[in-house]
Amino acid sequence: MEHESFETAQAAETSRTAERRARADWLIAELRRRAAGTDEPAERHDLRRSADSLVRLATALRG
Repeated sequence: MEHESFETAQAAETSRTAERRARADWLIAELRRRAAGTDEPAERHDLRRSADSLVRLATALRG
């Protein structure tokens, strides 16, 4: 019985991890899309930096 609870908890954690990764990937893509679509150099720079920072953070958390 305890083993089943552990497996259930482990599956839930795996699901949460996958959801976090998917949200991070979506946000990175959205920031890059917005950066590509703006004519303002400062805004483009800020959006690209935000995307790059999020990539580094997501990579560190996955490691």
